[in-house]
Amino acid sequence: MSLPMPAPKAVLRILINFCLVGWGAAIIAQASRMRPGYARLPWLHDLAIFFFFSLVAFALFFAEYQLVQGLTKHDLNVTLGYVQSLGCFLLVLSGLWGIYYASGPAAPSNPAFTENVLLVIYIFGHAVFLGNVVWSYVREGSAR
Repeated sequence: MSLPMPAPKAVLRILINFCLVGWGAAIIAQASRMRPGYARLPWLHDLAIFFFFSLVAFALFFAEYQLVQGLTKHDLNVTLGYVQSLGCFLLVLSGLWGIYYASGPAAPSNPAFTENVLLVIYIFGHAVFLGNVVWSYVREGSAR
């Protein structure tokens, strides 16, 4: 018995919740270390910022899906929706790996890597979304 795959919008909602929980956990962990005698952990700060901007990206992608499907009354291509949502999630995982790797004892925290990953998430997500809209309109036009 196989489980049904959630729709791309549902995957985006799950990713929004993932980023929201990660952002909250990073903020709570950072706030719990704000006592005298505790050093600030730069990787926690990087993690909180990374989760926040990932949350903004996924919320923007979800809002775009809602807006386009509400205005056009047509469904977008499901496969390209999965490419967008799961591809961006893999990029988030690579950003988290970059923060973990940079927090090692020999390596200082490097926010440039996570900034580049966030930029790629935004560019990749919007490019796939625009391709999805164009593909859906071309497919709809050829079906008439």
